[in-house]
Amino acid sequence: MTRPRRRTLVAVSALLGALLVASSCSPATPARGGSTKARTGRPAYSPPSRSPEPTSTAPGSSPFDQYPTPDIASAEQVALARRKITHVVFMVKENRTFDTYFGTYPGADGATRGRTCDGKTVPLVRAHDVTQGPDHSFQGGIHAIDGGRMDCFNTLYSGHDLQSYVQYGRDQIPNYWAYAKHFVLADRFFSSIYGPTGVEHVATVAAQTGRFIDHERANPPGQFGTNGIPREYCEDPTERAYSLKRLAPGQIRRVGVLENEAQPGPLFYRFGYLRRACMDIKILPDELTKAGVSWKYYLGQDDYVETMKWIRHVRYGPEWSNVVSDDRFLTDLRAGKLPAVSWLIPDTAVSDHPPDSVCAGENWTVRILNALQQSPEWKHTAVVVTWDDFGGFYDHVPPPHVDMYGMGPRVPMLLISPWARPGLIAHQTLEFSSVLKMIETIWGLPALTERDRNASDMLDLFDFTQKPNPKLILRQRDCRGVY
Repeated sequence: MTRPRRRTLVAVSALLGALLVASSCSPATPARGGSTKARTGRPAYSPPSRSPEPTSTAPGSSPFDQYPTPDIASAEQVALARRKITHVVFMVKENRTFDTYFGTYPGADGATRGRTCDGKTVPLVRAHDVTQGPDHSFQGGIHAIDGGRMDCFNTLYSGHDLQSYVQYGRDQIPNYWAYAKHFVLADRFFSSIYGPTGVEHVATVAAQTGRFIDHERANPPGQFGTNGIPREYCEDPTERAYSLKRLAPGQIRRVGVLENEAQPGPLFYRFGYLRRACMDIKILPDELTKAGVSWKYYLGQDDYVETMKWIRHVRYGPEWSNVVSDDRFLTDLRAGKLPAVSWLIPDTAVSDHPPDSVCAGENWTVRILNALQQSPEWKHTAVVVTWDDFGGFYDHVPPPHVDMYGMGPRVPMLLISPWARPGLIAHQTLEFSSVLKMIETIWGLPALTERDRNASDMLDLFDFTQKPNPKLILRQRDCRGVY
């Protein structure tokens, strides 16, 4: 559907000066074990200022797109999947778009130039290994997408000097490109919501965010609770995070209109509020536990990813024992104890999150995938590698606007398995919920929300009758002197 464009760029400029928030991540916070990882280039959040309401769109028309028609596997394909796949690893890295990493990949829907909010077209210049990331908050995503025009990345906080318009070449991320060539690369895989990291990760286990639209931040004050320790979530009843209110149908439509008109200021003030940062929503691990399917959530030291601390019944129930350090992943793999389903989230320093080294992040991925391919479990394993949000970087493909939360901009997705269709570029619309749908389909589990119920199950990216793909054991790169 065509999305309404707000009336003038003058209005845009006025709004952006007042409304833009800082990056989706805030200053350093204590990591596991009480240590602190110093972070730079992550400005604190500031609330949007009040702005005039935009003119509403045509009465009666929906501001939302229909869900794309999902690709659903046949019964025969599902039966093959259940015999061939006994392990799924969902690896979530951080803050890159498809165009940032694969915009020049042959045969993919990529771009080497981007549009700006003033109507200009600029080149996507060569990125440095260590680079700063612009705003990638919920509001920032709405601004950058700009009602589907994908042209206002230059107005993001920390993005006024075109920091969003950068791109890595094959020589800079050769191993990611090698995986794409050998296995499957998806060029229409979207983040589930506009951003940022914390709530995106909730979507990777729940196909929703429990109405939250932000993780906790230092500003405005009070979100970290009375003890000042950030992101304890359910462990601290005084912590708060921004959420949408429970809305009536007319209000939901209004939110959609405001998003299409790139007006997060009125959206926040009318429909957002700070609420206790703790919730009880059904997550896929609940269904796995109920069905007797083993799972673990392997979490590295990341100040912004405390997904399971947000879920009350996990934090204070028996499932909490399944939340372990990411170091345990290789330990479990080598001991023959890899669970059926794994979420694997690395330390921030090797997650590809700006301003950390992309080279170092790629090396961590290679180390994990080499170990998997050299294990007995490999012949029955599927690994999904993706990135949690757009990181403030440019992408040219408009995401489907299916509900109040997004989808957000495209992120890369690699499907790595002996049964992945070699060299395939998948063009169907996918998102984080598609990974959940794949897991649900293989283990016969029910959908969690409308998102995974309407998602493709990704099984058409496999060929379970083919000769298994040869292993792709890669060398880690020497990151010294990489620029």
